[in-house]
Amino acid sequence: MAFEKTGIQALFPVYFSRKASEQASKEEFDISVAQNESNLNQNLETLYQKLLEIEDYLSATE
Repeated sequence: MAFEKTGIQALFPVYFSRKASEQASKEEFDISVAQNESNLNQNLETLYQKLLEIEDYLSATE
């Protein structure tokens, strides 16, 4: 099995807000936190899948 370089998918930006702004409602802040959490989880899943590909490649070359 030949190794095919697939690269890595683009990662999603994750921003951690220190606190809700004075103008933002609690609901808006909660939505922002949930979106960032989703982006972070997607980034971790992408990295995990890439690590599995690398592990498979390395085990095949032994």
